[in-house]
This record gives sequence, C-alpha cells and structure tokens, in this order.
Amino acid sequence: MVILICIYLSYILVFASSALASKSMRLTFDNITTTSGLATIPSPYHHLSFSAYIVFRPRDPAFDDIITPHDYNCAVSPPNALLGSRLGSDSKGATFHIADNTALWEEGLHPYFDLKSFYIKPMDAPMPGTRMNVRGHRAGEEEELKWHVDFPSGYHPPFLVKFEEYSRKKWEKLTRVEITADFGEDRLDWEFCLDDLEVVFHKIGYDEGGGKRKGSAGSRGQAVLVRGM
Repeated sequence: MVILICIYLSYILVFASSALASKSMRLTFDNITTTSGLATIPSPYHHLSFSAYIVFRPRDPAFDDIITPHDYNCAVSPPNALLGSRLGSDSKGATFHIADNTALWEEGLHPYFDLKSFYIKPMDAPMPGTRMNVRGHRAGEEEELKWHVDFPSGYHPPFLVKFEEYSRKKWEKLTRVEITADFGEDRLDWEFCLDDLEVVFHKIGYDEGGGKRKGSAGSRGQAVLVRGM
C-alpha cells in the first residue's frame, strides 16, 4: 500500500511539473489605460516590444461613428485589444519581438519565447481574398516559420489561432513575430485586430520539457508564465 501511495505521489509531482513547464498565460492588454479609446503600448511590455500596433477599446464612445459594431468583438477579453497594420506600402508587417536580451538574462530567462496562440480577425468586412500571414523568426536562422489564413468577404468573429495544432510545428525559441493582412494582386494593407496573446519564457539552465539539463544545479526546471491584464 505504501509503495502504491509513493508511486501515485510521484506521478502527481511529475504531472504538476510538466503542466507548469507547458502552461502559458494570456496578454490581454486590459491593464493599459486608453484615452478616447486609444493608447500606445509600453515598451517593454512583459519582455516584448510592439511595432505598428496600438491599443484600442472597441466600445469606447469615441469609435461610435468610426468602426462598425461588428468589430466590438475584437476585444475577446474586454475592454482592450490591439489594432495592427503595416506602417507603409513597402514596410514589413506589425511585429512583436524581444525587447531587451540583457534584461531577460539578468532575470535568468532565455532571450526567446514560445508562441502558443492568439485571437485575430480583419477589421470591418474585408475584400475578397484577404489573407493574414504570420511569420516567426529565430535568432541566427534565415528560415522562417510561416502560417496563413484566408478570409472571405463579410464580417467575422475573432479566430483563435493555435499554432502547433494548425501548422503542425512548435513555434518555439522565437525572437520576433510578424503579421500582415493583405488583399488584391498588389497586396494592399488591411487593418486587423489581435487579442489574448499567449507566450512562454523559459528559465536558463533547463530544457523546455521542464527537466534539468545535465551539469546544471538547482531545482526542477520551469516555464515563466507571462500574464498581462
């Protein structure tokens, strides 16, 4: 009986450690105060820096005659979401990336992150053939991780993108993620909104599976859960 209890407790501890290493929290951007429904994103924001994004509050009265009520759902977890677009016709897409490698090292974290999921949708009723592209970049690697989704014309609910499930690849050890929304042969820019971004940072000295690497000292490995309210 004692042996069975010990086996059971060991299983529980292993399961708990594994869950801690793989679980992630959402960045909802709801702790950012807006003025007339808009705000810039502080940098760094939970170790990330955002370019070509702005925080917006879809249900703010300032947007009553600017956006359609069909876009109130941009804020999956109200009140805020992100609004993204390209800065210019020849520019790259909206990005989020590691803000400060040194700051991460000083906190005992690797200077990269795993991308788990986010909600995304084109604003308004997109033109036929609107495509949203997501590209993941790793330090020192030219090859990108790529995924895209095509939206038909009409209004849309936010789409939950589960990267490992949909692309059949792990979006891990990333330093930057770029998103574009284009339509037509000339790849004209279309605004999009994003919310509930899930990322994970890992402790230095441990593998991403939650185990201690050979030659490292200390306690069981763990992931740092990034949470933004």
